[in-house]
Amino acid sequence: RNFKFFDAPYIAFLGMNPAFGTTVALDVGMYAQSLMLTMVAFGLHSCPMGTMRNYPDMVRDAFDIQDETKILFGLSFGYEDTAVAANKTRTEREPVSASVMFRS
Repeated sequence: RNFKFFDAPYIAFLGMNPAFGTTVALDVGMYAQSLMLTMVAFGLHSCPMGTMRNYPDMVRDAFDIQDETKILFGLSFGYEDTAVAANKTRTEREPVSASVMFRS
């Protein structure tokens, strides 16, 4: 279902000019996280799709995106369909302390 954008009604593609390098790619990732959190605040859900970066020419052609834009990932979004089994799946999470060390 990835290539049908998980049947979401909307898709955004996030990209950048590759000349800006890794630093800007990190900025785009932080922007995307803020965008996804904002969507939740408005009742929308989203799914980032890194697979889309593997087909940049197809994405650029289908959505009329400039050739010099490096496609980083897609972001499908819309209102959650609670009837879909994937949306009922919950995974266990490690506590934050398992991956972050706080120092005072």
